[in-house]
Amino acid sequence: MIYIVSSKNAAAIRRALGEKSPWANVLTELPKGIKFQADDQIYLDISGLSPAVLKKTIGPLKRKTALWGIIDPKGAAGDPASFFYEGACDYIGSALVKKGLSKKRFSAAASWAAGRKSLGGASGKGAGKAGNTDKADNKPAEKKTPLKLPAGKFEGWQSIRAGTTGSFFFLFAALSAKTNLRSMVNEAAFNIIKNRLRDTLQQGLREANALLWMESESSSLFLVPPRISNCRAAIEAALKMILNSRLIGMEKLNLAIPVEFVFALHYGKTVFQAPGSTGTVISDTVNYIFHLGTKKAETGRLTVSDDVGEEMIPEGLLDLFNPAGVFEGIPIRHSRRFIYK
Repeated sequence: MIYIVSSKNAAAIRRALGEKSPWANVLTELPKGIKFQADDQIYLDISGLSPAVLKKTIGPLKRKTALWGIIDPKGAAGDPASFFYEGACDYIGSALVKKGLSKKRFSAAASWAAGRKSLGGASGKGAGKAGNTDKADNKPAEKKTPLKLPAGKFEGWQSIRAGTTGSFFFLFAALSAKTNLRSMVNEAAFNIIKNRLRDTLQQGLREANALLWMESESSSLFLVPPRISNCRAAIEAALKMILNSRLIGMEKLNLAIPVEFVFALHYGKTVFQAPGSTGTVISDTVNYIFHLGTKKAETGRLTVSDDVGEEMIPEGLLDLFNPAGVFEGIPIRHSRRFIYK
């Protein structure tokens, strides 16, 4: 059974489900005494929920069932992918609600979650342990086959049709968690700093032709064209921003406190949607890069997954990267940490 909890949009969601949907139950609140089956799915409508209430509501939701998701009829979520590294099995955005919701859509989400669980991923109740190391982390890494990237020059982001699946480099970027700007400044100042940080990242990654694809309060996700020159440019840019983080904090962000960056790089496939329309994207790769960036990458370092490959690292810079074990089944490298004096 599919349970959708919505206190504000119950009627609209019922219309999206259609008249014949005995497999779905729309509730205005979650009954306290209800007992769920292993294959039940619970979806929470986040419309109108403050970050504090949302966090408080998701906690019990995760404990009740391994299969839970988010429904967002108003497109309120700034970072839909963040729900996946909380353990969600699905995110349904406003465009999909307007289009209509079929049982096939929910079944696909359940199948995806089951696949992640069988691979040791971080969906469901095990999400909180995604960053831990285990015996598999100590196994020697197998030599990977060099990437077979598309030939020719990248034709530009406008050449990619929405809804098509493609391979890209994924670059996660954030300020370190200890730089909690929101707690230090008011809302207006926070938005100004956020805009400056966005401009700084985009300018720094210009040579890589990186596309700012997803953005939240605390992180940014860039797509980098699947070309060796673009990947190398992105790596060089990330290392330069790490090295110059103190200057960036003072000169670009106008902050009196030192700031440090966290970067993570991965290669994989996803369905492409234009920035601002990524709410319906479900991808193992997107899930992994957010896990890597938030759970394993370290302050003042660039973390690179083995799916990127040694040959993608600029010549002369490979010695800057050291093996750092295995994360969610993929060997990773950390760049060396720069020492500030």
